[in-house]
Amino acid sequence: MADLVPQLKQTLPVVLQDAGDSASERVIEFFTAEIRNSNTREAYARAVRRFFRWADRKGLHLSDIEPVHIAAYVEEDERAPATVKQNLAALRRLFDHLVTGQVLDANPAEPVRSPSLQTDGGKTPALTAEEARELLDSIVEEKKELPQLRDRAIIGVMTYTFARVSAVCRLDVGDYFRAGRRWKIRLHEKGGQRRTVPVHHKAQDYIDRYLDTAGIREEREAPLFQSLRGRTGELTGNRLLADNALQMVKRRAEEAGFDPAQVTCHTFRATGITTFLENGGDLETAQYIAGHASANTTRIYDHRDQKVAQEEIERVRI
Repeated sequence: MADLVPQLKQTLPVVLQDAGDSASERVIEFFTAEIRNSNTREAYARAVRRFFRWADRKGLHLSDIEPVHIAAYVEEDERAPATVKQNLAALRRLFDHLVTGQVLDANPAEPVRSPSLQTDGGKTPALTAEEARELLDSIVEEKKELPQLRDRAIIGVMTYTFARVSAVCRLDVGDYFRAGRRWKIRLHEKGGQRRTVPVHHKAQDYIDRYLDTAGIREEREAPLFQSLRGRTGELTGNRLLADNALQMVKRRAEEAGFDPAQVTCHTFRATGITTFLENGGDLETAQYIAGHASANTTRIYDHRDQKVAQEEIERVRI
């Protein structure tokens, strides 16, 4: 790792490079040792680069940065409040790491208030139960070959387990297993969290048909969902990446007649949670299945109050 430090220093924003070796090494330590989750590391790295590019344009050195500068940066940021809030959290943690490493005397981001964030409803669009069924059925409507069966199984798992796409892509064949008379799935979520949930009978059917066609049921350590080799439709043995899963979801949505811009992998998480609650499921159970630390986060995916039946709209007879 020590051999990488000089190379990593060259990739740091100019303001951090100019602050000296102790500051540079402390920042590198923050991203390599303090932040262990890869998704968090990437998000925080984007936030830090963006801020220090702004600071460089303002002619600031690291030691010059005060709360008023952080507040001005936040004030100028026109992105969504949730994004600004996350960026400010990244800066707070980084500056705190610099303070404990005696690079700075105080954390300039600590006094700055985050923008208000309304959390009573999320922006992630959810499909109705009927729309989700239409999309899932459309995937194998004409062809029941391996690519179609794989894609339906992926979307089915995201819908019926409320799983993030990253967790679905991390599944191995052995994470789908029988426990007594029931089948369960072991999800590896962000932050090293693991949760095991029962498999809905429809998701079980999707996975079984995919595994039997793929012929990988006994390869317990192999990735469950694998990439495909060109147009051959054959599995490569390599784990499907989340970005490729997103491309697949948008392609399948468009083929089913939906607007691909309005359908993401998170759509199926929101769809599953909303449908669960619509059918009498309680919020605490939905929180557990989704792997949320707070019920408030689960509420963001609850779109029940946003639905108005088409029949009610048709009552406006003009």
